[in-house]
Amino acid sequence: MSIGIVIYFLTRWLQIPYGWAVFIVVIRAAFWAFAVDIHNFDVNVDGRTLSGPTLIFSSQPVTIDLGDVDPEFVSEWMGVFSVHDSTGNEVMAHYRYYLPADRVVLRGLIERLRQPQPTSPVG
Repeated sequence: MSIGIVIYFLTRWLQIPYGWAVFIVVIRAAFWAFAVDIHNFDVNVDGRTLSGPTLIFSSQPVTIDLGDVDPEFVSEWMGVFSVHDSTGNEVMAHYRYYLPADRVVLRGLIERLRQPQPTSPVG
């Protein structure tokens, strides 16, 4: 969330003095910087697997099998993409965390995953 919005929320709605609101925001940012391993936010495609963060604000990585992804469970909303497999594992991330060239690749991957895969008739 934007720092300005957080400070506005703290000062206007919670009636916290401005100096304390800024202090809270700085402490929150410092905690985030020390507690979160930013490398766990990487999204990696290795063969037929996709690994990445499970939630936007969590750096807990998970790996899913791309062959086990139903297009119905691939979503994109307000710059956030989410991919679920049949076991309930999910990779979710925000495009703005990545370099522009990587965003193009990620958007292409998400678009391909959203397309139903052709099935071959048996027999």
